[in-house]
Amino acid sequence: MASRTGLIVGVVVVVVVVVAIAALLASQKQAPTPSTTTPATTSTTAQATTSAAATTTATKTITIGAELPLSGSLQFMGTSGQCAVKLAVHDANQMFADKGIRFDLVVQDSACDPNTALQKLQTLYSQGIKFVVGLTCSSELSAVMNFAEQNHILITSISTSPLLAVPKPYIFRLPPTDDAQAKVLVTLMHMLGIKKIVIVYRSDAWGQGLTKAIMNFSKVYGIQVLGAFGYDPSPSAMPAAEQAAVQKASAALGTPSPDAALEIVSFDQDGAAVVQAAMNDPVLSKVRWFGTDSNVYGTAIMQAGGQALAAAKFMGAVASPNPNDPRYLEFAQEFKQYCGHAPTGYDPYYYDTAMIVLKAIAETGSTDPTVINSVLEQWGSNGTYVGATGPVYFDQYHDRMYASYLIVGVAIVNGTPTWISAGFYNGTTGQITVFPQGQPLFSP
Repeated sequence: MASRTGLIVGVVVVVVVVVAIAALLASQKQAPTPSTTTPATTSTTAQATTSAAATTTATKTITIGAELPLSGSLQFMGTSGQCAVKLAVHDANQMFADKGIRFDLVVQDSACDPNTALQKLQTLYSQGIKFVVGLTCSSELSAVMNFAEQNHILITSISTSPLLAVPKPYIFRLPPTDDAQAKVLVTLMHMLGIKKIVIVYRSDAWGQGLTKAIMNFSKVYGIQVLGAFGYDPSPSAMPAAEQAAVQKASAALGTPSPDAALEIVSFDQDGAAVVQAAMNDPVLSKVRWFGTDSNVYGTAIMQAGGQALAAAKFMGAVASPNPNDPRYLEFAQEFKQYCGHAPTGYDPYYYDTAMIVLKAIAETGSTDPTVINSVLEQWGSNGTYVGATGPVYFDQYHDRMYASYLIVGVAIVNGTPTWISAGFYNGTTGQITVFPQGQPLFSP
């Protein structure tokens, strides 16, 4: 009886062990594989096995945000800029794959609206995102500055208003401020023999800042500003607000002459309303027109009055690397292959707003905005980062220094009004080089 009982006990033990081993193997076989879905916050996914045993290789997925004007007055900039930012993320994922880092991108449409921009930044922050690029409009940046500082959200921006040349913890601006653009525009006017101007401008942080800068620099060359007339840039006020400002400018100029000009400080869609009013005005339709970085390359303004722009020998300036710089040429070629068209306007700056942050994160291994803020400050003092727009230097306000500009105009090409590269302003020498295709625009 005892020996039989011992035998039974032994069999039971063996069965229990076998069942336990089978259960263990089954649980390992049925264990869920790591999700490949990328969350909106920094995460780590395990993936890799060896032939002998399962080992884990950590891949750190870091998500950055982008706020871009994919609708509204600067849609033409935001749409192209979005592709530039995506290209930067694509390049960074190839460059830093050996560091075990992968970057993801979440894009929000800010529509160049301050309230929308703040709401979208709050949304990104609620998802754990603390690095945001873009924020094209200065009114947007102004609206989010306090929230960004309070919550340590690092922003690299396309904003250019001189009114924001103030201490901006956690905020860096990749293009130069509009003090530089104003200098270029006034230098261009002086070169063309302009003696008096009237200004029609959108009355927001950007428009007011650039207009004030143009008025200040005009004094250097003795160019008389006969009046500056702002308009409400909101869509609900269009086109009546623009028409009223144009009428006031026309009355202030009084009589057209070869040394007189109209300066249009606008975005694309509101600029179209200004152009439509000016082209039908008996005074302003007979003088030369100048634009800005935010209406050159515009689609709405070209559709509204391409022939009139060409007749007025319209020219504006946009911050630009030297078009012959090998780094820019390499970027331009890659951008065209990736995005399907040549880069225009601020595309290389959008690229660098993303790449400078991605590179800082990859090289430090840190996702702490305070750490990256210090890194960008150090890089900006030394010109350490060299991107599609060349070496990047920041001043004490985290604003870009040493600016060069591409002069862009409208000419008739094969019977069609077309944006052309007319010349280049060298920020180091202060000289303007006229390109062959731009010669007609520089003639009297």
